[in-house]
Parts: sequence; structure tokens; C-alpha cells
Amino acid sequence: MTNRINFIASLCLFALLSATLPALAATVVVGTCVPSKASYASLTEAVQGAPAGSTIQVCPGVYAEQVVISKPLTLKGVTSGNGANPVLRPPAGGLVTNAYGLSVSSFWAYGTAFAAQIVIQGGVDVTLTNLALDATGSNLAACSPIAVGVLVQDSSVTLNGVAVKNQFNLCSGTGIGAGVLIQNDAGGATTTTVKNTTFVNTGQAFESDGAGNTSTLANNSFAGNPASGYNAISILNGGSTIQNNTISNFNYPPAGVDITLAAYGIYLYCVPSSSVVNNHIASTQVGIYALNGCTTTAVSMTGNEISDAPIVAIDAGGANGLVQGNDIRTTPVAIRFPGGAAGNTVQNNTINDACAVFSSNPTAGANTILNNTIANAANLTLVTTTPVCP
Repeated sequence: MTNRINFIASLCLFALLSATLPALAATVVVGTCVPSKASYASLTEAVQGAPAGSTIQVCPGVYAEQVVISKPLTLKGVTSGNGANPVLRPPAGGLVTNAYGLSVSSFWAYGTAFAAQIVIQGGVDVTLTNLALDATGSNLAACSPIAVGVLVQDSSVTLNGVAVKNQFNLCSGTGIGAGVLIQNDAGGATTTTVKNTTFVNTGQAFESDGAGNTSTLANNSFAGNPASGYNAISILNGGSTIQNNTISNFNYPPAGVDITLAAYGIYLYCVPSSSVVNNHIASTQVGIYALNGCTTTAVSMTGNEISDAPIVAIDAGGANGLVQGNDIRTTPVAIRFPGGAAGNTVQNNTINDACAVFSSNPTAGANTILNNTIANAANLTLVTTTPVCP
């Protein structure tokens, strides 16, 4: 009798512990391409059903849905048969509002309505691998909500081998949208890593908002749309490492030669100690733009190739930065020092075919220029309040 009582007590204790312990992470599947795993019919069902920390394998196919993630997960596209193309598309009726802009310095105002294909929230860490997000069919023809591929709020994310496409809707004749938008207003540290990923026709392709976020972007490609006045890469307040990316065709024709309205390959606003290395930027109005007038310091721009920039190749705002070893070809102004730029070192750059090699605002501070190789330049130095070269 005693043994039976002990056995029953043990069963009760096991049941109690099982009820209180979190479910263990697992590997599950969306689709039927991995018969040995538990499967779901949609990404939303898998995200809701899989325990935190799980890996969700996504079979080739089209998934017409919007997904909200609030637990740590990995979503990974898998190869099956002759296919390796899981694609997230808008639902049949188009994208609908599923998040709002946070209170943080951003190109998007606080409370902006977003219609995101994937939303990541709640202080979690999520990985997206080998997936395509295509917003074709978003059915958004007005200014609100804004089409977004991946919206990350107060969370961390890694994208590897992702295709981000067509997050783009018209607003008063101008294209708007965002491919990947990171917002951190909680003050805690978050990280964003984007690598081996393509951005095509996405309006503002990548944007990180908030001092708490640190971004690493490597080996990505960005292709712009001239109907959009937005940028390839925009970093506002957080630190960043931007390297080995290819950027092309970010132009906004209505800007003319107004640098404040232009589209930028890489836009840095109030950033500390960022690194911009070995990027290839072509046919973009302004190649690299480090905004002065705020605390932008110690930005390193090295080894970049910039060609056919219709306004300026590098706008070296901020203080105590390094512009070194860049190859700049065919541009009105190769390197510009706006008002307030000071303490920057510019050395060992190669510049060919420019109206002005260096353009300096009269209110710029002292900057050091050393050992640059120059060919086919109408003016070595201009002092002017605008980047326009005569």
C-alpha cells in the first residue's frame, strides 16, 4: 500500500511540474515538405503554436498573411524538390494596419500607421533566414498605412539570405514604404544584423531608429526606385557597421541639386563611432551623408567605391571622422565639408572626374587633407554654402 501511495504521489508531482515548466523549444514545419516534423498550414499558426526558442522551417510556396512575432524564434526557409522559395505575400484583401510608430527620432512620425508583413515586438530576439517578403498586391494606394517588410520594435533581429521587395505605395505622387524598419524607444540595448540580403523597390530600404540599437549590415544589395525620395541605409542615433554592401539608383529627381531633399546611399544622423567600409555605391544622388549639427563623431569611411553621384559623393559632416582610401569617380563634388564639420582627416583617396574635389562651407572648421590622388578636376577646392559646383 505504501509503495502505491508513493507512486501516486510521484505521478502528481510530475504532473504539477509538467504544468508549470515552459514547453521545450522544437523544430516545426510550415507546409508538408518535412513529414517527420510537426507541421502547420500557415506561418501565423506556427508562430503561435511553437514554443519560444523554436525553429520554424518554411517549405517552398506562397504564404498570404501578415505575421506578428512576440517570442524568440527562428524562421528558416528550406529547400524541397526543385524549390527554395518560400514567399510571404499580402493577404487577399491587401495589407492592413498592425502596428504604429514609436516615439523616437525617425523619418516616420510617432503614431504612424504601419502595415507590416512581419512585426517583431516584445523585447525578443528573432532570426529570419532564406525567406522572401514581397508586398506586391498590398492594395495600398494612399498615404496611410505605410507598407513595411519587417518592422522591429524594441527587439533584436537577424536577417540572413532574405529578399525584401516592393514595400512601396504612392502618397500624393511620391512613393513611400520601408523594407526593414527598426525602432527602439525603450532604452535597452538591441542589435540588428542584416547580411546577404537583397532590397528591391522598397522605398526607405533599411532604417534604424534609436540610440539603443546597434546595426550591422554586410554583403547586402540595395536597388532604388526614382519615384521614392528615400534612402538605401539610414541610421538615426545608434551605432553601426556598414560594410561590403552594393547600393544603386537611389535618386529623387524633384530634389534637383538640393542636398537636403536628395536620396542618400548611406545616411547617418547623430551617430557615434560608426564604420562605413568597402561599400559600392553607384548612381545615387549622395553616396554617403553624415549629418552635421548634432553629435556625429568618429565616423570612419574607408575603402568605399562611389561613382556617378549627381550631387555629392561624400558629405563629411560631424567631427573627428576619417575619410580614407575611397575611390570616387564622376561627380560634381567628391568630398564636401558642411558647416560645423571639424577635425576630420581625409587621406589617400583617389578622385577622378569631378567639378570640385573638395567643397567647404565657410562655417566649417579645420579639417586635415593629406596624400589624395586627383585627376580631371576642374576645381581642387571650393568655398561655398551649397554643394552646387559651377
